[in-house]
Amino acid sequence: MPITIKSQIEGYRRAGVAHSKTPVTHPDGTFSETQLAQLEADPRITLTLDAATDSSDSNATNSGAMDPQRLAELVAHINQLDKDNPSLWMDSGAPKASSMPNGTSAAERDAAWDALVAQLDAEG
Repeated sequence: MPITIKSQIEGYRRAGVAHSKTPVTHPDGTFSETQLAQLEADPRITLTLDAATDSSDSNATNSGAMDPQRLAELVAHINQLDKDNPSLWMDSGAPKASSMPNGTSAAERDAAWDALVAQLDAEG
């Protein structure tokens, strides 16, 4: 499935590709499983799996779709993080992967962060 990648550093290289601060969508099959793991583990990279183009896979990590219970748990976890501890947060304001529960993928962290931001925006 297509994957959108955004780097915190213009031209930052990971998985054999120079990445941009501007989100770039790569077609399905561009990256191997090893490269995807590298991208997900890198805190300087934000990646989003485009679930809208491939809903056949029900695995939350691979399809971008997340179980609502899991999403709620991760949003609650982010809410409990110490907002004054810079070691838990990226420069963008999103939580670092290392501040999330073990086994949380970058895509899950990003989905939870997006859900929390949307919730806060709705509250005004």
